[in-house]
Order: sequence, then structure tokens, then C-alpha cells
Amino acid sequence: MKMSSAVEQSLVVLVMLALQKDHDPVKSYVLSDRLQVSESYLKKTMRKLVVAGIVDAIASKDGGFKLARPVSAINLLDVYQAIEGDGSFIHSTQLADRIFLSQKSNKRVEDVREALDIATNDVLTAFNEAEKDFKNSLQNYTIANLLQHVKANEFGYIDWRQVTEA
Repeated sequence: MKMSSAVEQSLVVLVMLALQKDHDPVKSYVLSDRLQVSESYLKKTMRKLVVAGIVDAIASKDGGFKLARPVSAINLLDVYQAIEGDGSFIHSTQLADRIFLSQKSNKRVEDVREALDIATNDVLTAFNEAEKDFKNSLQNYTIANLLQHVKANEFGYIDWRQVTEA
């Protein structure tokens, strides 16, 4: 499984929005500048977070993006599925079946085909269980958990709109 960089980018943006002073909206150009990423790519990612109900897009002179829910109500699975989709990442192409397409049917070929079907089902079951464990782990970890490491209460809140490079 490969996860896109947009998932990591989304998590960092959510931390930034959670730490934003007075929970004021932050414009996309401010976020992209701070993250040093393309604003157009960031906007596409943010759109997915808006559609998923994780962030709100405020259209006004002072608008931008802000969290739509409390950090304790946003888990990593919400973010992952907003960006990567909520479908399974396990997909069998039935490639093993192709090796028997041109074979004349006989007892030995049928035995091997049957054994291969059982093995394929075992492998798919293992992958499906791993995917279930992966998603359960993501569901049990919230942005609030992530912020514990940042010690937001200790450091206070940041106005990303006012922060300049040193």
C-alpha cells in the first residue's frame, strides 16, 4: 500500500488550523506558503477535506479554511478516507487464474487450480484482515491525540497569518 503525500499534508494543515489563534480562517496561500507546497495542489486537497466535512471553506475577504469539527472528533481514518477514498485497497486481478486458461482440463490441472483458489482466498483474507486492522488503528487516533505531542496548551496558539520567517 502506498499513501499519497496529500494525507501527510492534510494532517499538517489540520494541526495548523487547530493551533490557529481564535480559530480564525486561514487562507490557502498562507497554508501553501508555510508548507512550501503548490497552492493549486493544496486547494485540491483542501476541497477533499471540505467535502468530507473535516474543514469549512469560508468565502469572504477574511475567509479561508477552518476546522469544521473539534479535534477530538477528527480521526486519522477520516483524513485518510477523505484523501484516498473509502474503498478497499485490496484488489485481486485473478492473475493466477490466467495460467490455466490454455490448459486442457485433466485431474492434475483441476487439483492445482483448486489448491491455488484456496491459497488465493487465504492470501486475500490475510490482506483484508490487515486492512481492517490498519483502518481500526487510524480510527482510534484523533487530531487531539496528535496535538498532545505539540503541547498546544503549553505553547499557546499561533496566528499563521502573522508569522514570518526568521
